Amino acid sequence: MNPILGYVLIALAVLNLVGLLVLFRRLGSPVKSEPVAPPAPAPDPEPAIQPDQLAGMLRRLENRLGDIEDQVRRTPSVNVTAESGTTSDRTLALAQRLARQGASVQDIADTCGISYTEAELLHRLHAGR
Repeated sequence: MNPILGYVLIALAVLNLVGLLVLFRRLGSPVKSEPVAPPAPAPDPEPAIQPDQLAGMLRRLENRLGDIEDQVRRTPSVNVTAESGTTSDRTLALAQRLARQGASVQDIADTCGISYTEAELLHRLHAGR
């Protein structure tokens, strides 16, 4: 998994969490407005989402966010080059697999962190005909 994709997923989960919190606060506090005539006593309308349901949603989002963070931490970053300056075996294996699956040359180069020329060579050697 690309580390950037992991961070994007974390950011989206956090934004969802913030959105739910804002929704919860709005549902919990009445809208203040100046009435023209004194309102007749009316029962409080039920919120669209019950507080316990919203709390459950927030817990699930928090758990999912924790899972995503754990996955990003566990996923080793792609080792683009070994210390000698050559491409690692793991990177080449990933590039070969992507070529066999039909990825474009640019996608292979971007995903594996190899040069466009290396990606083009691997694509020509391993792409399906």
